[in-house]
Amino acid sequence: METKYCGAYIQKKCDLKGLCRSPKLIVKIGNEISEKSDYNFGVRQGCPTSPILFNFYINDIFDGIQGVFVPSLGKRIPGQIFANDAEAIADSAEQLQVALDKISDWSNKQKI
Repeated sequence: METKYCGAYIQKKCDLKGLCRSPKLIVKIGNEISEKSDYNFGVRQGCPTSPILFNFYINDIFDGIQGVFVPSLGKRIPGQIFANDAEAIADSAEQLQVALDKISDWSNKQKI
């Protein structure tokens, strides 16, 4: 079975599923070390697939944002994403505020 996401097909029965199954975390503060706990949200630190999976997850962050027209591309660009950084682009302070409000709503909905 495959899932189409972000223009790519990801097989549900592939090795990626194993990388994401039942991750655990341990917290160390000073010399104190916690018991293992389930890691239920987000992507795993240090896992080579985490940046790709995170980009799939936030791919729709700019949906509904007007952005600016880029003549050389012939279309509007609402912003840019690189790793865990995102940049909204707008023609005016008012449009930027609308974009930031939409991103804030998206972030609250996604719980990030």
